[in-house]
Amino acid sequence: MSLRNTINNLKVEVERLKKQDAENERLKQEKAEVEAARDEERFHRERSEQREVHTCATLALKDKDIEELIALLSEQEQLKADVVSAKKDLELERTEKAETSCRLAKTEEKLENSEIARATAESELEPLKSDMLWLNERGIASVAESVLNSEELDKTVAHLLVAARNDGYAKGYAECSHHVVNALKVDWDSSRSATHGVNTEAALAAVKTQFNTLQLPVMDLITVALQSEDHVAQLREIFPDKEEDEDEDLA
Repeated sequence: MSLRNTINNLKVEVERLKKQDAENERLKQEKAEVEAARDEERFHRERSEQREVHTCATLALKDKDIEELIALLSEQEQLKADVVSAKKDLELERTEKAETSCRLAKTEEKLENSEIARATAESELEPLKSDMLWLNERGIASVAESVLNSEELDKTVAHLLVAARNDGYAKGYAECSHHVVNALKVDWDSSRSATHGVNTEAALAAVKTQFNTLQLPVMDLITVALQSEDHVAQLREIFPDKEEDEDEDLA
C-alpha cells in the first residue's frame, strides 16, 4: 500500500510537471515571438531612418534649387522695373533719344533673356513641387508599405516562428523527459517526440541568419532608383498612383 501511494504521488507529480513544462513552453514561445517582433521592428526602424535621412538630404537640395529660382524671379521683376524707368526717361528726354534708345534696347534684351529664364524656371519649379508633394503624400509611405507587406518578409517571419516553436518544443520535451527520468528512475523513450532526431537549435539559427540577411527585390529596385538623377520619376514607376492604374485598366 505504501509503494502504491508512492507511485500515485509520483504520477500526480509527473502530471504537475507536465503542466508546468507546457506552461514553460508556452512562455518560451511567447518570448521568442516577442523577440522576433522586436528584431523586426528594429530592422524596419533602422531602414526607415536611413531612407528618412536620404529623403531629407534630397529635400534640402530641392529647397536650395527653389531659393535660386525665387531669386531669379526677383531679378526678373527688377529688370521689368528698369524697362519701365527707361521708357519714362525716353518720354522726358527726347534730346537724348539715341542714348536712351540704346539703353532701352539693352534693357529689353535683358528682359527677353529674363523672360526665357523665368519660363525655364517655372517649367523646372512645377515638377519639383509635384515631386516633393508626391514624396510627402505617397512616396515615403509606399516604400515603407512595400517592405512591410513584402511576400519574402512574410515567408521568412513565418519560417522563423515555426523554427522557434519547434526549438522551444524540443527543449521543453527534453526537460520534461529529464524530470520524468529523475522522478521515476526509468529510461524515457524520447523517440515519441515530434522533433526526435532534428537539430531544432541549428534550424532556428539558420532561419535567424536568413532573416538577418534577407534581401528584398523591392529594396533593390528602390536602391537603384535613389541612385538615379531623376529618382522621383523612378520611384513613381515602381509605385504608380492608384488613379493611374485605374485609368490604364479602363483603357
